[in-house]
Amino acid sequence: MDMDFDYGFMSDDEVKQMFEAILDGVQEEIAADEDETTILDPLKLAQIKFVYSVLKYLTRGTDAEVSYKLYQPFKSMGSVSVEAKVLEFYDPEWFARAAEFASNTEVYPLAKNRVRLTFTFHGLTKPIE
Repeated sequence: MDMDFDYGFMSDDEVKQMFEAILDGVQEEIAADEDETTILDPLKLAQIKFVYSVLKYLTRGTDAEVSYKLYQPFKSMGSVSVEAKVLEFYDPEWFARAAEFASNTEVYPLAKNRVRLTFTFHGLTKPIE
């Protein structure tokens, strides 16, 4: 494995070629993962359900909309999102407990002055070995 970080690109074509090579590798890896036979990880599903329920609890009485996705964008992933004009959580302990189960957390603005918080979970399914 080449550990050199300074590639010293000489042209836009070189940058584009390296980028496309990386994308090709990622595409092959994703296709291989998606083709594997997998089973649902019940512990990961329980974590997603917990986070969904905690967000519903923390946002009760507000205009927040809590939703979840399973097996998207890949079969090994899931997510829980909450959208509102303002996201305020008055019980930081339960918010932190929910957040620690997630693989990734994103917060970003949406149209119409709304904001979305998404907890993403990797490992929803595991390969059968």
